[in-house]
Amino acid sequence: MNTKISKNANKNFDNDDIQFARLIAELESVGAFTSEVMWELHDTMELEHAQIAELIERAQAKWDGIKSRT
Repeated sequence: MNTKISKNANKNFDNDDIQFARLIAELESVGAFTSEVMWELHDTMELEHAQIAELIERAQAKWDGIKSRT
């Protein structure tokens, strides 16, 4: 998917492709995915820890790619 990035920050705010990846990546950067949170996510999402970690990594990679294009 090619995420369209606007020069207007307000338009970027409304773009879920940008903001969802950004939110997950920023949560990771501030240490939000503690062991306790990972277990809660495991239970509620019915995913293995490795799958959750992969989603976090994918969000980080997407956000890094978006930042490099701005």
